[in-house]
Amino acid sequence: MIADRAEDPRSGLGARLRALRQAAGMTLDTLAEAAKLDKGYLSRVERGQKSPSIATVLRLSEALSVPVGELFGERVAEHAVRVTRKAERVTTVPDAGSHFEALSRAGSALEAFILYPPAEFRPPAAASAHSGEELLLVLSGTIEMRFADRGFVLETGDCAQFPGHLQHRIRQVGEVRASALVAVARG
Repeated sequence: MIADRAEDPRSGLGARLRALRQAAGMTLDTLAEAAKLDKGYLSRVERGQKSPSIATVLRLSEALSVPVGELFGERVAEHAVRVTRKAERVTTVPDAGSHFEALSRAGSALEAFILYPPAEFRPPAAASAHSGEELLLVLSGTIEMRFADRGFVLETGDCAQFPGHLQHRIRQVGEVRASALVAVARG
């Protein structure tokens, strides 16, 4: 009776290394030189006869300009990356000069949207508070944020990060239409 044999992990790594090298248009010589390895050793790795050290794998990854995981056959699941095209964004109807454009899909642990804040603060009763952590990056204009005991004026490129449970209000300052990227990570 012949026992089932699992594939030797070295041979899988070697085959992927060879395929990535060839896809990059590199010869064994050029990859060996770029990774500062012996050409004969590299050939044995590609044929599954040698198992490279972590340091060697890191050098090969860098020389090939690929993530280390790619050398080990790591694949990204189809559903792992979700793209929302500009034309597909859900936009709220402007309300008192404020509206949102959703960037992420519903049901995600990370919600992201573009906020166009109103010119005036909403009443304190309408202050925003939620679970998780929030990050706000000003894309254009100037934005003022108010918390219970302090406020901040943020210019284009400024960023604020805070626990979402803190009640906060946001408004545009000045005549330039303000916008911000807002990301909320639910915990």
